[in-house]
Amino acid sequence: MLELDSVVKLFGTTVAINGVELSVRDHEYLVILGPAGAGKSTTLRLIAGLTKPTRGDIRVDGQSLLGVAPEHRDISMVFENYALYPQRTVFENLSFPLEARRVPRSEIKHRVESMASILLIDSLLDRRPGALSGGQRQRVALGRGLIRDATVYLLDEPLSHLDARVRQDIRVQLKAMSVNLHSMVIHVTQDYREAMSLADRIAVLNQGRILQVGTPDEIYAAPVNEFVATFVGDPPMSLLDATFANENGQPVLRVAGTNISLAANELISRVTNGSQPLALRVAARPTDVPVSASETKECSIPAHVYVSESHGYRNIVTIKLGDATIRVAAPPKQTWRVNDPVWLGLGMHNLHVFANGKAIYHPAVSAAGATTRPQRSLTAASTIGN
Repeated sequence: MLELDSVVKLFGTTVAINGVELSVRDHEYLVILGPAGAGKSTTLRLIAGLTKPTRGDIRVDGQSLLGVAPEHRDISMVFENYALYPQRTVFENLSFPLEARRVPRSEIKHRVESMASILLIDSLLDRRPGALSGGQRQRVALGRGLIRDATVYLLDEPLSHLDARVRQDIRVQLKAMSVNLHSMVIHVTQDYREAMSLADRIAVLNQGRILQVGTPDEIYAAPVNEFVATFVGDPPMSLLDATFANENGQPVLRVAGTNISLAANELISRVTNGSQPLALRVAARPTDVPVSASETKECSIPAHVYVSESHGYRNIVTIKLGDATIRVAAPPKQTWRVNDPVWLGLGMHNLHVFANGKAIYHPAVSAAGATTRPQRSLTAASTIGN
């Protein structure tokens, strides 16, 4: 197990890493997900020993790495900027880590050819880095980092320079390879799709702090705050301002900019301690919100189309809900025009609730961890005009 214990890294007065606590299990593929400048690469460099922490400890199997030189940490790192040997061919770049460990020549040839085939660079083995595209150089760098045995593999944005088709192919191969590595893999990326498809667990990092660690399903279904909710997902969750209040003795969420009230269940009342008024936000995944061209039992909230975007396999429709907007994912066969009337299905069965940026309710799991049942809980106080 690899552990980061209250790790802090300062560059002058700039806080790059702020008290990171993180454990990586044996044989786990952990993805650190976050925007540019979040501290992802700095975290990898701290683990590799290329940068020293200002405070805190980094341990492998209970042994501190702070006094261990980078070359003695049994860690292999793939750098975003490739770091290839320009005078060596692709074959020689791939074989170098094995030669340094005195692997037999016959095994080196087999492992290099196998890795090159997996990464779709087997036709490039005689070329030097200067004759390769950026995406090809990145694949060589990835292969060189993965070809040798190591306790920990650190992958710094390893797919960022690949075009979409090759990225998808390599992502599949990387997922398959990780099963046979029998080591810890820590992979950093800004791409939530990459994180979701590869990770056993995801650690969301922003401004040097770990915000949430969980499985891809947990991160997607139950984000701990608004940042995670809007960073994971495409399109991200739509956020609508709301106010918690009592109406005729019943807890409700009044959605700002509209004339509708959301009948809050006992969980919301309990979490907010019955305080009123309390500023809140409600949010919904676009794929969780049903939309219909006519009013139905499921879709009873009137609204109208603001804009529709065709993605081929689905349409992303931005809906005007009073003064607010919400995005929904609709089947590709449904066509929508600006100002078309539509009806939405919203309720406690598909809305998340945030207070002061932090999640206090998710539709799938209650505060006690019990699964909630879908329920009709949205009522219109009056018709919402266009």
